[in-house]
This record gives sequence, C-alpha cells and structure tokens, in this order.
Amino acid sequence: MTEKRRPGLQWRLLGTIGLGTLLNPLNSSMIAVALIDIRLTFDVGFASASWLIASYYLASAVGQPLLGRLGDLIGRRRVFLVGLAVVAVASSAAPFAPSFAALVAIRILQALGTSALFPSGLGIVRSTHGPGQARALGVLSVFASTSAAIGPTIGGYLVAWGGWQAIFIVNLPIIVLCGSLALLTLPRDAVAAPVRVTMRRLDLPGAALFVLTALSALWWLMSLTGQVAWPALVAAVLAAAGLIVVERRVRRQASPDKAASSGAALTEPFLDFAALGGRGGLLPIYAMNAAVNIVFYAIFFGVPSYLQSTAGQSPAAAGLTMLPLASLSVLITPVSARLIDRYGAGVVLRSGTLLLAGGCAGMLVLQETWPIAALGALLGLLGMANGAVSLALQTAMYDTAAGPTIGSAAGLFQTSRYVGTMLASTLLALTFGQELDLTALHTLAAVLTAVMVLVLVGLVVAARPRRRDHP
Repeated sequence: MTEKRRPGLQWRLLGTIGLGTLLNPLNSSMIAVALIDIRLTFDVGFASASWLIASYYLASAVGQPLLGRLGDLIGRRRVFLVGLAVVAVASSAAPFAPSFAALVAIRILQALGTSALFPSGLGIVRSTHGPGQARALGVLSVFASTSAAIGPTIGGYLVAWGGWQAIFIVNLPIIVLCGSLALLTLPRDAVAAPVRVTMRRLDLPGAALFVLTALSALWWLMSLTGQVAWPALVAAVLAAAGLIVVERRVRRQASPDKAASSGAALTEPFLDFAALGGRGGLLPIYAMNAAVNIVFYAIFFGVPSYLQSTAGQSPAAAGLTMLPLASLSVLITPVSARLIDRYGAGVVLRSGTLLLAGGCAGMLVLQETWPIAALGALLGLLGMANGAVSLALQTAMYDTAAGPTIGSAAGLFQTSRYVGTMLASTLLALTFGQELDLTALHTLAAVLTAVMVLVLVGLVVAARPRRRDHP
C-alpha cells in the first residue's frame, strides 16, 4: 500500500535515495582515469589493473538482485543503511590497501555496498509514491546517469589533486550526507521477523545457483576477446538448468494452498520464472535493457577511440564531441518522465527505440568528410533516444514487478544493464581488434542497427493483441 507523504518530504526522500544510488555508477566510472596511477603504485600491468573494473562489475551484477531480495525480506531501510556503512568502510580502507590484491578485495566490498542502495531505494519509492511515479524514477535516473557521465571528469581532477586515493575519499562526505538524511527521511521498516523465519523464507539454494550462473556467464563473456573460457560456459549452462529445476520446485512448495495449510512461512523462490517469462513478464524488459546498453556503451566507448585514432582528434576534443551523447541522455529524462506519465511507458519506449535504431543506421553512412557538428547532432539524437528508452524500460519494470519483490526485480534490472555493458566491450574488441578505421566503425554500426531492429520486432510482437480461445 502506498503511503501518503508531504510533497516536500517526498523530494527530500528522493534526494536521499538519489545520493545513495549515484555511488555505484560514480565509482564504476571514476576508476577509469585512476588506473595508470594505481599501476605505478603497485607495479602491475594493465591486464591486472583492469580487474579493478571487472571485479566491480561482476560483484555489482550479482550483488544487486541478492541484496534487493534481502531488502524485500528484512526491510529496505535497514539494507540501505547497512549498504552505506559498507561503502564507508571500503572507501576508508582503500587508500591504505597494503597490496593490489587487497585493493581488488576492497573494490568488491565497495561494489556490494553500493549494490544495496538502488534496489532498496527503488522499493522505498514504490511504497511511498503514488501518482507521478515516472517523475520519481526520472529523478533517480538523473542522479545515476549524471554521476556516470561526469565520473571520469571528476576522477581526473581528484587524481591530479590527491592521487588515486582521492577517488575513494570523495565518497565519504557523500555517505555522511546521505546517511544523515536517510535516518531522517526514509520510512521505518516493519519489525523484522526472527532470523530463523527470514532464513526459511530466503531461497539459499536458488540464490547460490543464481550466483554461480551469473559469475560463470559473465566470466565467459569477458573471455570472448581472448582465450575463450569454454568451461565457464558449460558451468553457466549447468547452473542455469539446476536453477530452473530448484526454483520450480520451490514455487510449487510455496503455493498459497500449502502456505495456508502449514501456517508457517514457506521458502519463496529467489527467481520466480513464472513472473519473469511471457509477454507480460519481466524477462523481455531485461532483454531489451541489455540490448539498449549494448548500443549505448558501444558508442560511448567506441566513437571516441575512432575519433582519436582515425580522425586525429585529441582526447579533449573527442570528449567534447561526445558531450551531446551523455548530456542529452540526461537532459531528456524529465521530459520523458512527463510523457510517460501522460501517455504511458509503451509509447515512449517504441518511439525512443525507433529513434535509437535510426541513429545507429545514421552511423552506417558516416564519412570522414562529415563536419564535427553533424556527428555531434547524430550523437545528440542517440543520447536523447537512449535517455527516453532507459527511463521507459525502468518504468515498465517498475509497473510489472510485484510490490513485495520490487527489490530483487530492480536488482535484476541492473544486472541486465551490466550484461549489456560487458557485451558492448566484447563487441568493441571484436570489431576494433584488427584495425580501427571507418570500415570498422561501419561494421559496429551495422551490428548495433541489427540489435535495435530485433528490439523493434520484439516490441511489435508484444504490442499485438493476444488471441482469445472461443468455445
């Protein structure tokens, strides 16, 4: 049931949750400009240093649905505050890491702490906001998108000022402010059930199989650019098969009839495949979210590399050329929120996807003779389309997920985003691996156009009315 809260308090609550949710994307992007300094400090190669990025993505992809589910069971305010405390501990310890391995472990701890914030915060929004929920989601999206976009810039100034240690220290004032506001504004959780009851409701075998499936699959994806880890793929398939079997059994045992007859709290499936599958389920939304992030991050990281290696731009000039992609993706969010509240997420999703496909197709005809302004306009179109589609997908997930499980649903939504990010990195390595020229960029654009066409086909199929059986 949605609680009624004063408008001023609603905005303070959104600001509090927004401060928490920005920590994950901010820390995932700031590290990019600190790798060289870290390599010099610990005398490690680039391949080793890249684990600071990969481990963060892996821990976030697995941790968000797990901690979201935990928030659903024991209280979202509790999990949010504990997550902030974990990030504070990790951020305080990182500058004093005695070795590179210790720093990687601290980064994993930091990722797990930040992973508690988005799903718990979204669950709190679900319980406190009634009309205008798309605008509330838009506010959180602006926090996350802005922090990810400006993370490298902030990180660059911090590293120049205080070394790589500064990108961890900067979290502390944000955590103190967010924690203080959280204690004042976040609604109190209900009295927690005894640990024994909570552990009975938590599907530990299902959660363990999900972790094994996700880690194995992501490991395999990361290996596609080098020596392919086929055992990881086999492990992912076997773990996924076991997960399906276990979750179906748990779901049968947790049926309402059995719950009523036993009078006790029954184990609830970690992943309810009945809710995930089908045209009205969450799985198509997750698949679209992964596809959209493949497109966005392939362009976000690929085009600057092309501009510097082929067009001869400096890093600063390439960054300026990319500004419309990131900035308009953020600026379009409030407009998209109003359109979603008025016309529904489906209309904005279909329109934005069409524009995104058109922008990818536009890159197919890109020529070296194009003026920078024309490329900037194309990137601006892609940025606006991405911002609209991302918010529409988030709203669709929010509307589709059942209230009691919104935390785990939001966590899985973020996991699908990380899957798209890693697939984008793999795609860039495959298309730009031999020679980074205009032909390689056109190849990338062709693949991205094909991805968006598949998404459009999926939307058309989903929009078709279902047949009704007649006697």
